[in-house]
Amino acid sequence: MTDPVYARPPENVTPPKASPLRGWWDRLAWALLPAACLGCAAPLPAAVSPLGLCPPCRARLRPAALPPRACASCGRPLDAAEPPPGYVCGDCRRDPPAFDRLLAVWLYASPLDAVVQGLKFGRLDYLGRHLADAIAGRLEDRLREVLEEGSLVVPVPLHWRRYLGRGYNQAERIARPLARRLGLPLWTGLARSRFTPPQSRLDQAARHSNLNRVFRVRRPGRLAGRHVLLVDDVATTGATLDAAAGALKAAGAAAVTAVVAGRTPVHSWD
Repeated sequence: MTDPVYARPPENVTPPKASPLRGWWDRLAWALLPAACLGCAAPLPAAVSPLGLCPPCRARLRPAALPPRACASCGRPLDAAEPPPGYVCGDCRRDPPAFDRLLAVWLYASPLDAVVQGLKFGRLDYLGRHLADAIAGRLEDRLREVLEEGSLVVPVPLHWRRYLGRGYNQAERIARPLARRLGLPLWTGLARSRFTPPQSRLDQAARHSNLNRVFRVRRPGRLAGRHVLLVDDVATTGATLDAAAGALKAAGAAAVTAVVAGRTPVHSWD
């Protein structure tokens, strides 16, 4: 049975052809040194396994709620059995986020946490392409409904100090192949103006103050009147995406749709 998050490539975008030499090299490397599943450490059954997970671990991935089962703005799951289309939760009505909507593929729980940590800290940057394929596979139709001609794909940036230590920006590793899948240009004009502690080490109140005036936009004229697809790996409270979207809109973006691979379950927000 086909995994629902690995759907057909979008129409009018030709997928890149796999290199026969690359495929041969992958098979040889796997035969000599089989990779282990990131979720359970069992040997992977094939040289290239989606997300670096074995089939049983991929089956444990928990899909995130999407509208109308989730808030049309922040993506928070709703308790109502059949909420009306476009329903916005009370928190977003009281304090609307800067982004127009937040979409996620999965809940950020095991084994997705091992995949994201492998991408961010294990130098497994190829996992960015796997996550991009998953985002496109599940959310492509919804994204095409809201994005407009001339939309830009923008990764949430890293500060240069963290970039040097990691060697790449994990959000860019997701955003670049996602932009190709959607046939949209990637734009890297969003930057971090100061170094901040990791959001994961802070409580909910400190997350917002930690991001005060942290983002800036280079060459803001490029954004004027355009819809931005803002890409990151994980959203917890949404504070990082809110701050980034606020900077993009202050620079002229007409709308911001945020998309992530994983969304932390609501009970973990506090």
